[in-house]
Amino acid sequence: MDDVVLHSNFRSETPGRIALASNQIHVWAIALGGSNDRFTTLLSPAEQTRAARFQVADHRRRFAISHGALRAILAGYTGQDALALEFGSGTRGKPSLLSASGWHFNLSHSAQLAMVAVARIELGIDVEKRRHLESLRQIANRHFSKVEFELLEALPQGEQLTGFYRCWTRKEAYVKAIGSGLASSLDVFDVSISAEPHFLGFRTGDDVPEDWDLIDISPAPDYTAALAVRARNMTVHTLALLDG
Repeated sequence: MDDVVLHSNFRSETPGRIALASNQIHVWAIALGGSNDRFTTLLSPAEQTRAARFQVADHRRRFAISHGALRAILAGYTGQDALALEFGSGTRGKPSLLSASGWHFNLSHSAQLAMVAVARIELGIDVEKRRHLESLRQIANRHFSKVEFELLEALPQGEQLTGFYRCWTRKEAYVKAIGSGLASSLDVFDVSISAEPHFLGFRTGDDVPEDWDLIDISPAPDYTAALAVRARNMTVHTLALLDG
């Protein structure tokens, strides 16, 4: 993958060649470098219009590759033509697949890498390219819960950046799974910031930690990624989308 060296557990695969069982989650890593020609042809007219609005060529390429790859991946599972897939959104804006029932998916991208998670149950995914943050403490204080901020503050200085990205991706994966906006949801639940991902508690709604699982799916040395799924004991398969 261009400029991204994936961990060895991401196996190169072609959409449509691997079946998805009801107790499985498939997570695909997609390189956003290189040519976007084969992906642009998979985009709907509306998606092509969205891509054209990006004034920066790199942003247009990343949009075309990530959304074209999403169509290719979902077409492989549903057996439908990639261009025939129809998407909608729920009441809170979460994308959904209208043209084939029973499939759940989520897309995230950062820098030169995109990730797509697919399952038969509700889920969310987030990936972030790690970079130095001068305002790490201020961002954490604004967006993390009191419990999480105190856990972050307790870490040695050299471990706080890793702890920050673990916390951020785990929280965003959950709010993407339920289709909620970040601004109104990040401080009403707590996640761990240690190497072992799990929910610590919820302070609103009907969710409880026992109903959800958090899974670390970090794809490369410079990237942190998390998966939130409304189920326990699911099997996760990590895949790399083959070029060509």
